[in-house]
Amino acid sequence: MSSMKNTIVLLALALSLTHAHSQQTVPNLGEKVCPLWTAVVDRAKTDESVKDQLLMMDWWAMGYLKGMATSYAHFNKIENPLLKMRGVNESTDWMRAYCRVNSNKAISDAAIAFIAELESRPSR
Repeated sequence: MSSMKNTIVLLALALSLTHAHSQQTVPNLGEKVCPLWTAVVDRAKTDESVKDQLLMMDWWAMGYLKGMATSYAHFNKIENPLLKMRGVNESTDWMRAYCRVNSNKAISDAAIAFIAELESRPSR
């Protein structure tokens, strides 16, 4: 019986520690993407060594956008707004421009603004 009691105490302790750990705030790295992305875009114009970094940031941002748009469409039970894009590079160009003008904004703000712009377009 003592072994079972110890197991229950250890389980309760583990659960309480897990709960306390889950209450910690996780930093939003998305807040830093717009100014960093803009800086890398500018540097890539004169420094070939950052071209790969820029490409990775573009892909990351487009993956982030795709995830947000997919969630938005699923939640609202509508067609994915990304289907209204006018070209392959439109999302990258649009979001980079947004970040340049709004460098204090998070990448989520850029994604939401782009999705809203796409939603205002007529369906194809």
